Amino acid sequence: MIARLNVFTKVTLLIVLLLILMLSLYTYSNQQSIRVIEHEIETNTMNRLTTFAESVESNIYQLALYGISIGQDSSIQEYQRPDFKDSPYEQVKLNRAILEKINLYNAASKWHSTITLYFPRMKQVISTDYYSSIPYLESEFIEPFPQSWIYADNSFIWHTTDPITAMNDPSTARLITKISFPANHLAALLDQNKLNNNGDPFLFHPELGLISNSSKQEDLMTLLADQLKSAELQNDGGFRTKLNETVYYVSYIKSSSLDWYYVDYVPLQQILSPITSSRNLFYASVAVLIVVSVIILFALYRSIQLPLLQLVRGTNRLSSGDFSVRLNYSARNEFSLLFARFNIMAQRIQELIENVYEEKLRRREATLKQLQSQINPHFLYNCLFFIKNMARMKNEEAVVAMSLNLGDYYRYITRSETDLATIGEELKMVTNYLEIQSLRLERVNYTIDVPDEVLDKTVPRLTLQPIIENAIIHGIEPKPENGEIKIYGDYNDNVYTITVEDSGVGMSEEQLEQMTANLQRPLDENMGCGTWNVHQRLSFMYGECAGLTYYHSPLGGVKVVITWHNNNSNE
Repeated sequence: MIARLNVFTKVTLLIVLLLILMLSLYTYSNQQSIRVIEHEIETNTMNRLTTFAESVESNIYQLALYGISIGQDSSIQEYQRPDFKDSPYEQVKLNRAILEKINLYNAASKWHSTITLYFPRMKQVISTDYYSSIPYLESEFIEPFPQSWIYADNSFIWHTTDPITAMNDPSTARLITKISFPANHLAALLDQNKLNNNGDPFLFHPELGLISNSSKQEDLMTLLADQLKSAELQNDGGFRTKLNETVYYVSYIKSSSLDWYYVDYVPLQQILSPITSSRNLFYASVAVLIVVSVIILFALYRSIQLPLLQLVRGTNRLSSGDFSVRLNYSARNEFSLLFARFNIMAQRIQELIENVYEEKLRRREATLKQLQSQINPHFLYNCLFFIKNMARMKNEEAVVAMSLNLGDYYRYITRSETDLATIGEELKMVTNYLEIQSLRLERVNYTIDVPDEVLDKTVPRLTLQPIIENAIIHGIEPKPENGEIKIYGDYNDNVYTITVEDSGVGMSEEQLEQMTANLQRPLDENMGCGTWNVHQRLSFMYGECAGLTYYHSPLGGVKVVITWHNNNSNE
């Protein structure tokens, strides 16, 4: 069965539950906030990278359109006429006009690119690259041109042909347009993007490497590039990774023009550091609160709970009958006054109980004296009645024996100040009594068998005589034949018994039950006082477990068992 919790324990549990509830709610709220912020970071990173990729793709698409538009220019168409090569002056003039137009195309673009026109039929080249002489080499135009931008010599290159079908066989083209721009254009855009945002964008190709901004973190990019190479990248997406003990969110988008990946990454922990700091501050505050609460609870436990527990224990001891309990409390507060009043109350109760107990002892002693005094006149009356009858019958021997027995009896009663006698003394008196009855009835036989360990035990005086008297008068005397009385003793675990059996007329079961019930009732005129006050004296002396018990005897009469417990204080 679970013990009831005291008030202090309930308050402590309530505080603990409130702290747990507060921590649980805050932790859940903090985790939800972190999830929302992380989602926003991932979304913003991807949106920022998407915007950057669209801007780059727009410029690249515009450059690709220039390659197609240039091929449709009338000056270029005229420059390709077969008879135009015979007019050197017009050819130079038209050459300058074409350069001006492609420079205009180049100036209209946000990027500075190099536009080179190849005329396979004329074996001539026109380019915006003024600082280098570009020869026409037929070996460059043997393989088919790819349908996308290619990366070579730190530049991105795009080819178009006129007609467009010559992409697969450049040697059949009338015009080959080559547009290229250096990779540092993309690096400049990456710098601009990093300046306006918190990321660190770069371009990644699994085979060609990285194109990064000018303020890149090389160690991180190297680690990240290794992870990107081993990952199965889709057209776009994102993932979390841990680099140098820091968690990063990496987003990527595949360029449809360049076949490279736009990659950006942001440190989640740094962005979430204010929330993390706030959370840590909260947990630190809670820890301080818990420490302060423990100190307060400990102080309350010492100043309130311990005195209350001491008071409860004292009250329990007092209620269980230990009136000697006293409470010690050294502190000077309300409990010191309460403990002092408790000690005064306990002392007064103890004094009252001791007075009542002493009065009860005196009353019990008086009761014992009264019970014993009831036996003495009863026995004297029986003896005198016997002497009278024997005198009438001129039986001098019986008169003398009864007179001597009567004298021995009063000598036995008055020779000591104590009301107790040993079993041996009681048996000696019983032997004298049985001798007298044998003389009177001339048909009484008796045996006595009591161990030596029992002979020195004490009982109230005249405990056995009334029982022997009842056995003779009410059991054996009404029968015409000889009677037998057996007296024997026993002991076991400090429990002593003296058993008296007779071969008299006996009793029915109802009579035995009535006799047993009469032992517990107050004495009245219809009850014999002999066995009743023997039982009462034993109960007063040795407790409720001591007294008389009636049974059917194997001899045919009644068996009376006298039981008492060993009590050294009474010996």
